[in-house]
Amino acid sequence: MKNKAIALALLLTVVGCSESNEESAAEAKKEAMMEMEKAGDATADAYEEGKEKTVDAWDETKDSASSAYEDGKDMASDAYEDGKDMASDAYEDGKEKGADMMDAGAEKVREACIEMKKKMGGDVSECDSKD
Repeated sequence: MKNKAIALALLLTVVGCSESNEESAAEAKKEAMMEMEKAGDATADAYEEGKEKTVDAWDETKDSASSAYEDGKDMASDAYEDGKDMASDAYEDGKEKGADMMDAGAEKVREACIEMKKKMGGDVSECDSKD
C-alpha cells in the first residue's frame, strides 16, 4: 500500500507539473504574441514615418528643382535680352561708323577731285555732285 501511495503521489505530481507546464507554456505563448504584436506595431509605425519622410523629402526636392528651373529660365531670358540689346547696340554703332567712314571717304574723293581740277583746269563745281 505504501508503494501505491507513493505511485499515486508521483502521478499527481507529474499531472500537476504537466498542468503547470501547460499553463506556463500558454502564458509564455501569450506574452510572445503580445511582444510580436508590439514589434509589428512598431514596425508599421516606423514604416509609415519613413514613408512620410520620403514623401516630404521628394516634395522638397521637386520644389527645389522647380525653383532652380524657374531661376535658370529667368536668367536665360535676361541673358537673351541683354545679348539682343548688345547686338542691336553693336549694329547701330557699326552703322554709324560705316556712315562716318563713307562720309570721310566721300570727302577725300571730293578733295582729290578739287585738287585734280585745279591742276588740270576743270570745273571744280563738278566735284560737288552727289552722283
